[in-house]
Amino acid sequence: MANVHEYALTLGIDGTLIPVKAVVKLTQTYERAGGRNLLRMRSGRGVMQSRWEKIRSDIAATGWMPAPLAALDQTIPHILDCAAPRAVPIGTVVSERPDIPGVVRNGMYYYWPRLTGFITITENTDIRSASWGWNLHFEEQ
Repeated sequence: MANVHEYALTLGIDGTLIPVKAVVKLTQTYERAGGRNLLRMRSGRGVMQSRWEKIRSDIAATGWMPAPLAALDQTIPHILDCAAPRAVPIGTVVSERPDIPGVVRNGMYYYWPRLTGFITITENTDIRSASWGWNLHFEEQ
């Protein structure tokens, strides 16, 4: 069996790996972003028209922001190796591609996406409670 995913406990940006243990808490969410509209027929029935679909992801972490993130140029696309796996049913296009490492469990294919797109980073500081954090917003190109 091949290596499941060498980045499983890391977040990677442009090949620079940031261990998840470098932050106190890290969560990652995925959302579909797409060019789709709900159209109405003469009878009032709705029909979804879809043209394209991309992934939007948000990473929220507590603790100091890792130095590699502070140095990113946010005006150019970056490669994001995600920290959180995604699950798709076996037999879908993603599960059949040999270049996407993953593992099969309970009838699902779990993989760690590698996405190319634009990143926006914000820092959060609460002086009274002496807590720090950062958010990374990613939109696929």
